Amino acid sequence: MELYQLKYFVKVAETEHMTRAAEELNLSEPTLSRAIRQLERELETKLFERRGRSIVLTESGNVLLYRAREILKDMDALEAEVKGTHNTLQPVRLVARAAASLIPGLLDSFRKEYPDIVVSVIQNDNHIIRNEEYDLMISGSFIQPPKYSSTVLLDDPFEVLLSKDHPLAQYDTLTLHQLNGHSMVGLAPNRYVSTWIRQIMEEHDIHVTHPVYSDDTLMIRNLVERGLGFALLPEFAFRPEDKERLCVRSISDVNLTLHLVLSWKPNTYHPESVRIFRRFIQDYFQKLNQ
Repeated sequence: MELYQLKYFVKVAETEHMTRAAEELNLSEPTLSRAIRQLERELETKLFERRGRSIVLTESGNVLLYRAREILKDMDALEAEVKGTHNTLQPVRLVARAAASLIPGLLDSFRKEYPDIVVSVIQNDNHIIRNEEYDLMISGSFIQPPKYSSTVLLDDPFEVLLSKDHPLAQYDTLTLHQLNGHSMVGLAPNRYVSTWIRQIMEEHDIHVTHPVYSDDTLMIRNLVERGLGFALLPEFAFRPEDKERLCVRSISDVNLTLHLVLSWKPNTYHPESVRIFRRFIQDYFQKLNQ
């Protein structure tokens, strides 16, 4: 089985028409037909059957189509990676899902040291995240991540964010039980952090109301400032100006901590620019910890 046979097969499957597929591949129809017949002989199965003026996939053909697309996609990615190895300055795709207050400083420092490496920051593109179309990710985790594909940068404790006129703002620190009965501006319910916070609340018999949710930390800060309730967010989600306009209080009786994690795809070639940025991130946060 050859790659060109898979390419021909996928094109015929997508067009469901031998003549049209041959035209798009810039081949003669007999040449294309021979290639498909040869592929069927090698696999000892029939891949297409005629239905009216069209040809459609058999069950075997459907299985091959799924795998052939994967193989061709991997080959395209391999070609791009090999061609890109000579270019150490290709852009780095960074998914940033935590520590919003630290990312700008990180990027500013990196830019000063490596001005020729471009970093593309991705925050809310779930398609890219789900399909792992990125190089590095900074995110939060409640469990220790696998060391072969990630590293913990620092611990990010949760703190309470309050408006300055909130009844709880008078206290220097808060217990979790003091939040009982108050309104809370929460992260969207489908977020893992939201589920974890809700479980903690239930374990400690804490009941709060949720007048509004948001999946954006900036919106949450604005809602808290308007007096719609308190918020529970990791410390490094706050900017310095937030602590001037609002009240930030630590929790004294329960340890609510998020691990800030840098992760990457294992068993994948990483261009030099990605390796440079990964080392820089680790060094940058090591200095922060000190």
